Amino acid sequence: MLSKIILLALLVSIASAALQSRARQNFNCDELLNRQIAIEFEASHMYLSASNFFAHDRVALHGFAKIFRADWKEELEHVEKLVNYGIMRGSNVITPAVPKQDDAQWESKTVCDIIQDTLAFEKKVNDHLHTLHKCADSNYDPQFQDFIESEFLKGQFEGNKELADLLTRLERATQVVHQNGTTSSTCDGLGLHLIDKELQ
Repeated sequence: MLSKIILLALLVSIASAALQSRARQNFNCDELLNRQIAIEFEASHMYLSASNFFAHDRVALHGFAKIFRADWKEELEHVEKLVNYGIMRGSNVITPAVPKQDDAQWESKTVCDIIQDTLAFEKKVNDHLHTLHKCADSNYDPQFQDFIESEFLKGQFEGNKELADLLTRLERATQVVHQNGTTSSTCDGLGLHLIDKELQ
């Protein structure tokens, strides 16, 4: 009986050793890399859900549907880059469980709310990229730092600026003046229609 247990332990040990990458060298950010992959997948699901909402015939904001559809595809490209990089470096890449989007969430929000939520989520993505960069720095991995900088950080800041500009344009285009002289944004009406046309 003891010999069978030893043999089983030896076989498990050999199987585990066989799964270790031969390409792995100086890469110690597996958990954070897998978390970034999961965040990018979550973003892609969120953008697909928003695109479907905007494209619905009862919403019919096809310009917004178009930008969210493009963002969905871009996030999937990010996932692919991260997965390929992890495999190249010998990381243990794990396919994440992605939470299902609540497609009904969009119905209770204005377009401004949706853009604001998107910007907040993209800032979360950016924060995690910085955490990944710090991991690479603390592990003396300049190649990983360069990968994050060249493939993600500049585009992330540019995307955040585009979202912030879009939100400002939406608020300005849908602004109403009240009788007491104060202003507020409705994020609806002709101004919304005009911004949506610009995005097409």
